Parts: sequence; structure tokens; C-alpha cells
Amino acid sequence: MAVNPMLAQDGASGSLFPMPESGEAFVLRRDNIDFECVLPRGGKLWGRGCFFLSSKRIVFVSEGKSCRQDFKSFGIPLQTIKKPKFEQPIFGANYLTGATKPAPGTEADPMAAPLIGGDTLFYLTFRSGGCNTFLPLLFQLLADVQASQPQGSVAQAAQEGRLNQVAYVDPSDPSVLYLSQPTAVPGSQQSTAFEIEAPSAPPAEGNAAQAGTGGGGGGNCTVS
Repeated sequence: MAVNPMLAQDGASGSLFPMPESGEAFVLRRDNIDFECVLPRGGKLWGRGCFFLSSKRIVFVSEGKSCRQDFKSFGIPLQTIKKPKFEQPIFGANYLTGATKPAPGTEADPMAAPLIGGDTLFYLTFRSGGCNTFLPLLFQLLADVQASQPQGSVAQAAQEGRLNQVAYVDPSDPSVLYLSQPTAVPGSQQSTAFEIEAPSAPPAEGNAAQAGTGGGGGGNCTVS
């Protein structure tokens, strides 16, 4: 788990995506997402943008709206996710929630510093569309990780460019499958330092609401 994992420019689309880790295969991208997390030592981070699901992690990438100017992305390793739950409230948008913590051996990484001290609760709210393509892929990847099979059926299909053969494609789910792996434009890597005790930026109108509570996204973003 990390605040502001490195991003890069996708050579095909020109948009930002997470810089791939060794052996990582991207499965899908989902737009129109509100993200929020509650940090173990107090404070929140929130933003609006998209997320990427890969064979190793979920990475939220802010696209213009976030609680702080230095909050650009948030990485959640699949191996650290606890009690994932998909909620479908009668009123309000569907959301995925769970708890996470830094992956073993990464505690000394500066990107993990705000996340030390316990579990971080996260919420990914789907502002439009269904999730019947995304959810089976996510839970299959989680099962493979828990079974110590990092190159399970979904990950292998992503590497080989045949996700369309293993994924259920729901017309109401706007998730975009990766039928070929994205490549970074040379020299386009972006790394943003996160100031732990920096004051929060002024809340932008329409920012993420706290999933599950319906609260506004203007909560305290100062991280101690």
C-alpha cells in the first residue's frame, strides 16, 4: 500500500497510469470513481478519478479533484486486502470497501509512511454503470493471491492478451479490459512527494463523498 505510487504516460492513450511493477499485468481500467480512505493515525484522503486493477494491486489515480494538491494516487496491494465487500445501497451509488496495510517489507518506504500504525479503510464508489465484469475478475485475483498463485488464470490471460476469453463482459459495466499491456512513454514517469503534515487543500465542489455514510468529501486531510 502506498500514497502516490509512480505514474507514467500511457503510450497508446496519453493518459496517466501506474508505472508497471516487475511481473505485473494490467487487467482493467474503471473511470468515474470516487475514492476515500481513512488513515490509521487519523485523517482522510479522497479524490475523484479512475482506478486500475492489475494482477498485483488496485491503483486509484486522481484526475483533477482531490483533497490535497499533493495527493495524486493510491496503491492497494491485493495481498493486503482484508474483508473486501461490495455494497449496493438502496439510495446512493454502489461501492467496494475493505481494509489494507503496507505490504510486508515496504514499511520503510516513504510512500508507506502515512499508512503505518494499523489498517487503512478504503472506499471505491462507482458513480456510474454496473460491476458484473469487474467483480468476478477482482475476486478471482484475490483468490489466486491467497492461494499463492500470482500467475493464476486471470493474470495469465492478461499477460497473453486474451482477457476477452475469461472475462464476463457485461454491457452495463463500463470497465475497459486490457487486451494488450500498456507501455510507458520513455521519460514520462511522475513521482509526487506527499507531505505528511501538510495542510489540506480547499475542498472542490462535487468531490468524493464518504462511501457508506453519505458524508461530504470535505473532511480533514491533514495527516499526522
